[in-house]
Amino acid sequence: MQTKIYMKIPSSYRYYKILDLKNICGIVREDVTNLLKPIENQQASALLMPMLNEKAKSELIVMPILVELATVNQNFKPLSGITFNVDSDKGLKGVCDFMIANSPNVSDIESPIVCIFEAKDDKLESWYGQCGAEMYAARIFNEREGNDIKTIYGAVTNGFTWQFLKLENQTLFIDSQRYGSANLPQLLGAIQKIYNIYK
Repeated sequence: MQTKIYMKIPSSYRYYKILDLKNICGIVREDVTNLLKPIENQQASALLMPMLNEKAKSELIVMPILVELATVNQNFKPLSGITFNVDSDKGLKGVCDFMIANSPNVSDIESPIVCIFEAKDDKLESWYGQCGAEMYAARIFNEREGNDIKTIYGAVTNGFTWQFLKLENQTLFIDSQRYGSANLPQLLGAIQKIYNIYK
């Protein structure tokens, strides 16, 4: 007498395995290379193109993270895309991606700048110089405004990976630890720690 084998049927697409395809549907697997070759490149639309540039990366990824913390730290405000000309002779001028002002109602640069965030490409180490220069300019700005803030923090980020810097005296400290937006609690905790220093 032949024993009947009962096959367990997956409850939905989600639970299908390759072996299920063979056993239930009679579909076998074959590995191939370049399944879709040749491919013709398609130009990205005007809707998608902005997603590829630094400013969009800043606004769509970095800003929500900074705003998240601003809601629980109302004495700090992130400023985006601000022209920050401090010393043209030294090249300390231009636009900063983000600055954190120690003031709840500031709409322009009129209060202490405590942190600089630069949103760049994947090579974070290529942007230490720019971020450090902006941090130095922030310290000069604070001194001119009569704000005795000696230590400035900063970060370079590609939106997904963040690396923090600290300018103290004439030394730019670069943290070897990198934080990821995939672990938001840890990243938010790192930024919160900086805010706590200035409370």
